[in-house]
Amino acid sequence: MRLPPLIAVRFFEATARHLSVRRAAVELHVTPGAVSQQIRKLEEFLGCTLFERLPRGLALTRAGAEYQSACSDALAVIGHATSRVAAGARRVVLVSCTPGFAVQWLVPRLQDFQQHAAGLDVHVSTTNRTVDLAGDGVHFAVRHGMGKYPGLRAEALLADDLVPVCSPRLIAPRRIARARDIDGPRLLHDEHRGDWRLWCEAHRMPRLNTDQGVVFADSNGAIEAAVAGRGFALVRRALIARELATRALIGVQAGALATPLAYHLVYAAPALIDPELRRFRDWIVAQAGQESGGGAA
Repeated sequence: MRLPPLIAVRFFEATARHLSVRRAAVELHVTPGAVSQQIRKLEEFLGCTLFERLPRGLALTRAGAEYQSACSDALAVIGHATSRVAAGARRVVLVSCTPGFAVQWLVPRLQDFQQHAAGLDVHVSTTNRTVDLAGDGVHFAVRHGMGKYPGLRAEALLADDLVPVCSPRLIAPRRIARARDIDGPRLLHDEHRGDWRLWCEAHRMPRLNTDQGVVFADSNGAIEAAVAGRGFALVRRALIARELATRALIGVQAGALATPLAYHLVYAAPALIDPELRRFRDWIVAQAGQESGGGAA
């Protein structure tokens, strides 16, 4: 069996994933010239061309696309096996998600996972930016959107209806909050300030001045302020299940704002070759399914 040099395969796989020698070089911490040299060596070894050199970048040839798929799977298997046998090393699952999802949904549930996977550590990296799973060493990302992530698997976890909520203290001694209780100065916004405007349009409430109120950097701030009785927040139902269950927050009787968006678990297909990573994937999908009545894909 003829095997190619592993370093050339690594350089090819990174270049094929980015379709850029320069970005592959950044990921691999080498010069673009070194990447190009390794790709030439691999093409000579294989006796075929892997890339078409275009004026504005690279494109994989048919042979290149087939070889990339095999190389990605093979490198994933090697990486997972290396992690398992490394002396004294604890297994780590690195999960990237937004701060709001981490604080309000993921972290409170992780103790359940750790009880059933004692030898596996979950590291949570919070960011709102799009991450490069392979380049950043991330196993799974939870992202809010339409679920379209080319080249990656995306499984729907939680639907994303926006619900108006407030603290019971805000409308005491009454127990029910109504739409007419909401006024502009007491609106609590996250960075998506337009959500309240869309909600008002959907519920035909033109009188409400949605330019008023306090704006927070993320949904955590709006939720905490609402719990403290500072105003009305419009937040994703999935993030406030505990607060609604304990009546730290109550829903306003005015209806939710349905959106086509959802939280998705995003990952590269070879990740599931590793049984430990598959265990985490199965756990988080099951957790989401319990809350959505089986709605997780």
